[in-house]
Amino acid sequence: MNSVASTPSGGRRNQQAGFTLIELMVSLTIALFMLAAIVAIYVNMKATFVAQDELAQLQDSERLALTMLTTTIQSAGYFSDPVNSTAITSLPAASVTWPSGTVSALAAGQGVVGAGNTLGTGTGSDTIAVQYQTASGDGLMNCQGQTNPATSGVKQVWINSFSINASNELTCTVGTGTPVALASNVGQMSIVYGVDTDGDANNSTDTYMPGSGVAAAGLWARVHTAQITLRFLNTLSSTPSAPVLLTGPGIVQSINFKNNP
Repeated sequence: MNSVASTPSGGRRNQQAGFTLIELMVSLTIALFMLAAIVAIYVNMKATFVAQDELAQLQDSERLALTMLTTTIQSAGYFSDPVNSTAITSLPAASVTWPSGTVSALAAGQGVVGAGNTLGTGTGSDTIAVQYQTASGDGLMNCQGQTNPATSGVKQVWINSFSINASNELTCTVGTGTPVALASNVGQMSIVYGVDTDGDANNSTDTYMPGSGVAAAGLWARVHTAQITLRFLNTLSSTPSAPVLLTGPGIVQSINFKNNP
C-alpha cells in the first residue's frame, strides 16, 4: 500500500501570500498624502525664501535711495569760498531739462529747483535738482559718486537731478549727462519744500509747498529744506505693466540745506 506524504493544510497558500489590493490602495493613498504634505512644505518654504529675499533687496534699495538723496540734496547752494565769493558769483544761472521734456531755470545763486504737485506716480512723480560748488580735492561727491579731483586745480559746479524712470528706478543725472539708476522698485517720489514765505528777519520756514507752488510763487530763493517721501513697489504683486505700490505712507526724509538762503 503506497503511502502519500501529507502536506499541512494551507501551506502552499501561506508561502504565496502578499498584500491584497485593498492594502496596496491604502498604502498608496497614505504615500500620496505624505508626498502632498512634503510638496506643500517645500512650496511654502520656497515662497518664504523668495519673500525674504525680495524684502532684503527692497530694504537695500531704500537705504541706498535715502543715502544718495540726503548726501546730495543737503549740499544745495553750497559754495567753497564764502569769504571771497558769493552764491551768485559761485553758482551761475543754468537750466534743468526733466525727463518729460519740460525745462526749469536755476537763477544765479539758486541751489534747488523742482517740479510736480506730489500726486504723480512712476514717471509722473516729482523731480528735484540741486546745484553746488566743489573745490579741487574737497571730496564732495555728486549723485553718481564722482568728486572734483585734487589734480584739477579748479572749482567745479555740479547740477544733480533726481527722477523716476519708466522702469520704476530712482535715477540721477549730472548736468546734461546720461541718467544712472540708483535704486529699483521706486513707485513714487513726492516732494514738498520748506519755504520762508514772509521773508521775515528770522529767515525760518513757515510753510511747506510742492514744487509747482514754489515755482508759481517765485520762492525758490527762500527754500530752506526739502521733505521727500518715497513709496516703493510691492514686488510680490507688481508686474512690469501694472506696478502696485506698497500700502502705507511711505518713507519720509527731511533734508536741510547746508547753505540756507
